[in-house]
Amino acid sequence: MQIDKPPDGSSGTFQRLYYCLYACKKGFLDGCRPIIGLDGCFLKTAFGGQLLSALGRDGNDNMVPIAFAVVEVERYDSWKWFLELLMADLGMGRDNIPWTFISDRQKGLVHAVNELFPNSEHRFCLRHMYQNFNQKFKGKEMKDMFWAAASAGNEREWKMAMIELEKTNKEAAEWLSRIPPALWSRSHFTGYSKCDILVNNLNESFNNYILEARELPIIGMLEWIRRRLMQRIQTKRSGMQKFQGEICPNIAEKIDKNQKLSRTFVATWDGGHKYEVDCGVRKCVVVDLREWTCTCGYFQLTGYPCAHACAAIGVCRLPIKNYVHACYTRAEYLKTYAYTITPVPSDIYWITTEEESINPPAVRRMPGRPKKLHRRAQDEPKKGQVSTRKGLVVHCKRCT
Repeated sequence: MQIDKPPDGSSGTFQRLYYCLYACKKGFLDGCRPIIGLDGCFLKTAFGGQLLSALGRDGNDNMVPIAFAVVEVERYDSWKWFLELLMADLGMGRDNIPWTFISDRQKGLVHAVNELFPNSEHRFCLRHMYQNFNQKFKGKEMKDMFWAAASAGNEREWKMAMIELEKTNKEAAEWLSRIPPALWSRSHFTGYSKCDILVNNLNESFNNYILEARELPIIGMLEWIRRRLMQRIQTKRSGMQKFQGEICPNIAEKIDKNQKLSRTFVATWDGGHKYEVDCGVRKCVVVDLREWTCTCGYFQLTGYPCAHACAAIGVCRLPIKNYVHACYTRAEYLKTYAYTITPVPSDIYWITTEEESINPPAVRRMPGRPKKLHRRAQDEPKKGQVSTRKGLVVHCKRCT
């Protein structure tokens, strides 16, 4: 906890607080991939402030809270302070693999990550990046070309997508080219994290997960979060102990979809460890089952077989599980939730210390009327809606 103390030695004013539970930290280090989502959300109390959060992903692609910080405002020095403490807790990670961060390009965060983690990979959340793109270049065609460039699995496909965008709108291509592709396109991501995500949706889910707690005082909020995490760890562990498969269910479902798609492909074996996979008209890729690579880029990026690799594995008739990274296994998942959070009695049983009292944080009022609800983008569905009809052509059932 950081306290802002005046020079005269009087009682200090609460400024910041860092909160990291051992069970969350140790579970993340033992069983999760080296990818961390960073985000901040507003606290809805009289004193304001913001809650910064760092979240990981388990082997089933579910969120794993790692650490939190209550700060006065989201800016460079508060993010740097939070990341320094996070780095002291996590160290260099497993096998010295550099961390991969994904964020919404918050104020000061990009500079803080580059300064503290110069060798790490940093990705931007594409949903927020597209909002900025859509303000200048509107229309479904522009949207499809934006996501085609971001979703390309290799540099060749990325270049082709950028050329098509330049032919349609040169200004849009120049706007996108000013941002290094390593920050937003799968074609330039490293395979260290075994994760191909483009959006920071888990942090958004967590902010909604603790929505009720954000209206409580700081201690009450942290106790609410601790209790929910204690329950969550136990629920996740018990659920996976009952599961009989070797690969986590969400990943197994993705692999199953790739296997179904691979039925339309034709794989030709070269007699060694490589396969030429015919995907249709003028499209052919090469799969290397020894190196776990594919020309499309997705096999090495995710750590589980893409549709082309599934076709090659089907030819050699080997178990598909032999080509799935260990991070997606049931055993690694249980490592994430192997630790427990110790129950805590109510505050009347807490030990009283001789520390001097701390003044509450200074009230920081933001300009404008306070907002209770998240400001949604134009194409973002409202609460309770699955999708929106905006931009769709609706036909009468009687006339069609």
